[in-house]
Amino acid sequence: MLNNEKPMYKNQPGVVLRMKANPGMGKELFEITTKLHHTGDPDGPVNWILCRLNDDPEILWVFEFYRDNESFTRHYTNPVVDINHEKVIAILADTPLRADVHVIVSGNNTNEPAAGSKSLFKDQPGVVLRMQAKPGKGKALFELTTSLHHTGDPDGPLDWVLCQLNDDPDTLWAFEFYRHNESFARHYTNPTIDKAHENVFDLLAGMPLRADVHIVVSSSGSKD
Repeated sequence: MLNNEKPMYKNQPGVVLRMKANPGMGKELFEITTKLHHTGDPDGPVNWILCRLNDDPEILWVFEFYRDNESFTRHYTNPVVDINHEKVIAILADTPLRADVHVIVSGNNTNEPAAGSKSLFKDQPGVVLRMQAKPGKGKALFELTTSLHHTGDPDGPLDWVLCQLNDDPDTLWAFEFYRHNESFARHYTNPTIDKAHENVFDLLAGMPLRADVHIVVSSSGSKD
């Protein structure tokens, strides 16, 4: 669950964005994008996180989740919003990656909105994963990946969301955020976890996309 005030729920619509700024303009990209999440648009995202790629300050990852499909559509067809987006596009080095998704399951492990979450904070480490299952194996991939988030690993992610690509049930997007860099490192060097990950690879059509990131700011309002 990505925000302790507005819990996430199954089938909540969202979007994943990866943007690369022109050289030296990464900071400006983050500043503009942050401002655009504070415009007061009633159809804007209710949950959002802006992350920086660990090894490239010009790359921004954005995760946004909306109240419902209607507000999502209104937001992305709002001409005022489009004008603001043009300011972002003007400083990009290339066309952004965009994936329209919906939530399958999150760290609160519920199909309905529920209270309670771990707070997100600036510089919290995380990872973005995109996995393409073999044809017809999407359901098995989601079930296995969900089970791997309930192993009781003390170094496992505090907040996580598994999403399905809207137009491809065999594509999974996962976002995970960890307590600190040490727990993140221990989790991904744990031989038991590695063994379980082998079962995931057996279901994949190819190597997953992985991006190690850290939070810059989120809808929880935590910047420190």
